[in-house]
Amino acid sequence: MFPDVEEVSECMDFVDDANKTLGYTVLEGNPGYDYFNVGLKFALGATAGTTDATLATTYVPMADMGPLEHVKDVYIKVLKAFVSATKAN
Repeated sequence: MFPDVEEVSECMDFVDDANKTLGYTVLEGNPGYDYFNVGLKFALGATAGTTDATLATTYVPMADMGPLEHVKDVYIKVLKAFVSATKAN
């Protein structure tokens, strides 16, 4: 998920089946951030058989680094992982 990191530890903050939302926080293996939290919400898509996903992140970069460019790539990887897991189940 993060560049140059082999393992990331995460904690599920909440799973709300009724509202199709979940949230998690990265605990370890997160270079460049003091805090990194993700929230996902899923809804029926406009086209039959599709799903819309909304992803929101709160993060605090270490020191004066500012936002890192790979955050967009992290989002894409997270969503692809959920799609793969959904297809497997």
